Amino acid sequence: MPFFIPDEDESKYNDTIDLFNKLGKLERLSHEQGESLKEYELNRDNKTDFAIEMPAGHGKTLVGGLISEYNRINNNWRVIYACATRQLANQTHQLLDLYGISSVLLTGKGENFSQIDLGKYQRSEAICVTTYGHIFNINPKFNDSNLIIFDDAHATEYAINDFWSVDINRHEYSDIFEALVSTLGDSLSPNVYDKLIHGTYDPMTDGVDIVSFPQWYKKSDSIRSLLDSRTDDTKLYYPWSRIRNSLHSCQIFVNHSNIVIKPIIPPNKVHQAFVNPQERIYMSATIGKSGELERMFGVQGIHYINKFSNHSNKVSGRRLIMFPEDHFEGEELERVVKETAIKSNRALILTPSKKSMRKVKETKEKLLPEFTLFENSDIEDDLTKFTDEDNAILALTGRYEGIDLKGDECKLEIIHDLPVAISIEEKFLQDRLNATELLNSKLSTRIIQGLGRCTRSKNDSSVVLFTGKYVGDYLYKDEFINLLPADVHAEMNLGFNQIDFIKDIESWHTSIEEFNNETDWKKVENYLEKQESKLMEEKQMDSSNENAVQLYNSTNHEIEFIYNLWNEDFSKAHISANETLTKLGRNETLKGYRAWWNYLIACVSTLQRDEDKTRKYLTKSLNASDNKVWLDKRDINFSDEIQDEIYSEDLELQIERISNYLKSFGDREKKFDKDWAKIIDGLRSKEAQFYEPALKSLGTILGFYAEKPPNEEGVPDGVWNINNIWISLEAKTNIEDEDTYIPLDDIRQVFVHKKWVKEEYNLENEEKVTLVMVCPKYKIKDTSQHAAEGIYLVSTEDIIELATNLEGILRSGLNELKYGVKSNLRKLLISSLYEKHLTPEHILDNFTRKELAQLVD
Repeated sequence: MPFFIPDEDESKYNDTIDLFNKLGKLERLSHEQGESLKEYELNRDNKTDFAIEMPAGHGKTLVGGLISEYNRINNNWRVIYACATRQLANQTHQLLDLYGISSVLLTGKGENFSQIDLGKYQRSEAICVTTYGHIFNINPKFNDSNLIIFDDAHATEYAINDFWSVDINRHEYSDIFEALVSTLGDSLSPNVYDKLIHGTYDPMTDGVDIVSFPQWYKKSDSIRSLLDSRTDDTKLYYPWSRIRNSLHSCQIFVNHSNIVIKPIIPPNKVHQAFVNPQERIYMSATIGKSGELERMFGVQGIHYINKFSNHSNKVSGRRLIMFPEDHFEGEELERVVKETAIKSNRALILTPSKKSMRKVKETKEKLLPEFTLFENSDIEDDLTKFTDEDNAILALTGRYEGIDLKGDECKLEIIHDLPVAISIEEKFLQDRLNATELLNSKLSTRIIQGLGRCTRSKNDSSVVLFTGKYVGDYLYKDEFINLLPADVHAEMNLGFNQIDFIKDIESWHTSIEEFNNETDWKKVENYLEKQESKLMEEKQMDSSNENAVQLYNSTNHEIEFIYNLWNEDFSKAHISANETLTKLGRNETLKGYRAWWNYLIACVSTLQRDEDKTRKYLTKSLNASDNKVWLDKRDINFSDEIQDEIYSEDLELQIERISNYLKSFGDREKKFDKDWAKIIDGLRSKEAQFYEPALKSLGTILGFYAEKPPNEEGVPDGVWNINNIWISLEAKTNIEDEDTYIPLDDIRQVFVHKKWVKEEYNLENEEKVTLVMVCPKYKIKDTSQHAAEGIYLVSTEDIIELATNLEGILRSGLNELKYGVKSNLRKLLISSLYEKHLTPEHILDNFTRKELAQLVD
């Protein structure tokens, strides 16, 4: 017979567990898998969104697959199983096949999809395994599904962020970037505008700024017109088309190389491919407790399913965690990193940003030019390109989930720069508002996920090195490390304990060899197991986290806010924001986040054209902020009740930068001691190769934008800038006899620096530039006087005295952070800087006391 007649009694299943039993591919479900499936079925009548937490190696793909297959067969649903990469999608497709679950793999360009496989999905004959990009797409291929499974759900934030963000990179779209800066014009605060125009954004200290909504929104038509005309035929076209009619729902963020326009929470429920399904399920090895998933996906009411102990081990295997930058510095640090990589053969490096990745590439080329470098795109389809290669580095940006390196495939992992903030608004909240409590849970989740990349089973082991930014800000603080599961906490503590024990390179390598070879490791393993048990008991006894509870309770109102705002219901948006503030309460540790939500109410008030209310909430925002620089003061009426005295922009910027510098050490006083000793040694040296970098470091720590230009003729040895203060420094320190005259050629060399600084930094005129010679000599000949006009002399001892006074302030600040009240740091710095005459204005005064032309002998 040429036709197939289907069986009218085709199998249906009582539930997901019945399906598992009849598939017969595996012997049994684990207790946690079975209980997770039962809870899902019990609650699905009144819930649409489920988050299922299952630690790595505990079979979350099987759970997701059973839910998918049950609904496909019993309900005739079209099911999407979405993964982070093509490689993971392929891996998931193979696993589902192993379990006896029908699936098709549809990745790559939609135009190249197999029409046969696409038809199977459309007829509900097979689950479609694909990537997030086919959901979060301006023209999604799958906008008719009934169920979406988001595998490794936290990894979706990158696709979502890209979908809703117009990210104008200064290098890739220089014409659009410059035109937008011009269009924004005076809506940029003077501080931000100057940094953009003069190129003095310091990526290490300046972070992310926000363009004040009350200032820029009045130019929204001009912004829309500009981007309409400039984004055609660029990658910006599609995200711009998503938000162009909803600029009232967006904020504009700026840093040294990007201008980003985006809503603060993704309004995914206006995107049909996301909102159409009857159910969405978010699978993850670690689900936070502060509402991260809700904010990430823009949904409310997610039902959480977790059948594992809250404090049970979330990462399989065993890690030796170490902190090389606390053991070594300079050439020793470079050597130990190089040798560790060579001995390991392959290394995985995780970074949070393109900027961090550029640093990794530079270091790799310097230290390991013979190693092959693989990046995200190289392993999109297949990890074996990396795992089959000797002397290889896999360096990934923003990939803390979805990489499985098991057994001996990779035994070294380097986490460079902690992933405190991934999206630009997270970076803003971190850099400007110190909203660390909001980011703590996200960071702990990313660290837990990242640590499991090279230990996929209980028998796997890996060396993990933490390097770069924010290590001291978070990992060395009890309030953060207590958020980590007991096994990771114990491994971290072991790493901390080695800092004062391992003091030479030989001991470093011996420790790693003993770990990898398991020689003399049993004693350490016993210690770690005891520590884990002890820590788990402590965490179970102290399971409350007031900050996490308050942040979770505010989530629904935050999400209501973004949809009310998107729909231009400004009154309801104001109510939602007020409810958010109520839920956040008066908790001192959440004051930065309260400042943010007061600012957002001011944005709504701007849309309502209520200037009095706008000023009122901007004032509230300023009062709640420790950092006073981020908010454009032009929008604030200073006759209103300002709780803290507001100082000059120069001083406020200096306070912010010094505060961030101090916070970067956490409790690592010995790291500060090492770093500071290196600066003082440099400032006491006569040799330019040591003195000039130390002078730059001193300027940076003082809160200036500080640069050491290249060693070229006619170029100063240093430039310090803070707003309208420009100091050009020429160091003449390699002096044998201090009692001789300063040579005329040296004086003439300084004089030409004004023009160089003006042209290099695009200044309107060179009169803003103060010329300073740093030199232990103290006199000139009368024949040199004509060339010395407008140049000032600062002795090397004056610089040492300045550094000594600064050291006392820094140590007091570190003590306040460690033993005192963190919110008092600002007041301490202000009073100390005034007392020691180290404000920017004082420093300029001190540097201009001695006019070189008046030192004729």
